[in-house]
Amino acid sequence: MREPRIQKLQEIPVLLDIYGCLLTERQQEALSLFYEEDFSLSEIAALHGSSRQAVHNLIERGESLLRQYEGLLHIAEKERQRNVLRQALLQAIERAGLSKQNKSEIEELLCQL
Repeated sequence: MREPRIQKLQEIPVLLDIYGCLLTERQQEALSLFYEEDFSLSEIAALHGSSRQAVHNLIERGESLLRQYEGLLHIAEKERQRNVLRQALLQAIERAGLSKQNKSEIEELLCQL
């Protein structure tokens, strides 16, 4: 089953931020142009002086590597989980009725996590 495009548009830039330095410069550039700058395959091919198919293959390989790295290290997933916990803690702080100063101190500590 093919991955929905919207999910891919959200996932790949995050993985690229985390693991992009592990890709080749050409893979980094192609993925960045495609996902973050909304360039077409043809536009990227013209910039690289290559074919549309070569750019497609470059992007597919880069995506595959990013997912492999995430599969091994789980950095993006752990960050998502931390964000969910941060939000839950902020909501609990709001309900606890703490003083404004105490609330600010706790929120600052949460931001440092």
